[in-house]
Amino acid sequence: MHLRRFLLGTVIAAPLLGTMAAAAQAQALSADDAKAFISQSGQQLVAIVNGGGSAADKATQLRTLVNQIVAVDQVGDYVLGRYINIATPAQHTKFQQLFHQLLSYNITYQIKAYQGVSFTVNSATPQGDGVLVDTTITTPGKAPADVGWDVAEVGGKPQIMDVIVAGTSMRITTRNDYASVITDNGGNVSALLTAMQNQINKASEAQD
Repeated sequence: MHLRRFLLGTVIAAPLLGTMAAAAQAQALSADDAKAFISQSGQQLVAIVNGGGSAADKATQLRTLVNQIVAVDQVGDYVLGRYINIATPAQHTKFQQLFHQLLSYNITYQIKAYQGVSFTVNSATPQGDGVLVDTTITTPGKAPADVGWDVAEVGGKPQIMDVIVAGTSMRITTRNDYASVITDNGGNVSALLTAMQNQINKASEAQD
């Protein structure tokens, strides 16, 4: 059963995938602060991807960084969508565990593909409770990609809440994919958990 890979990883080395789980959790963030946050985060990512060390070392560094700059738990709750209301506490906990694991595998998978990547921050525009930061990501042998980062202040610090690629919201795309798996299986959340585990098993085998 197909689950679309977080596309943040397809943009720069990691599925820097994010979302606003609830507007009440987000506070106002200035455009300048959001721009500075994305600039610093991009520089850190590029330094890891283009730096020395083994792929395993880079993957570990990237996982740590992503957990610092992306609201991963909130992302998970958003993409689970309305089904968070029917999931049992145990299913919700398991979903979050699998969600984090998939993110980690996607990070590892993308490292080699983005050697030589460069990251340029352009403009920052307030929208809703967050700020959309426009960037250009350049990878050798590929056309430059315009990528938008939805940033909001959560828990007193900036966090990436969504990634916009070619006008497409990655949080919405992922939520729709997950909802399709559940609805195709009679509204059974456990079907999504099984599909996610299968994706993790396949990724693990491919990387061994």
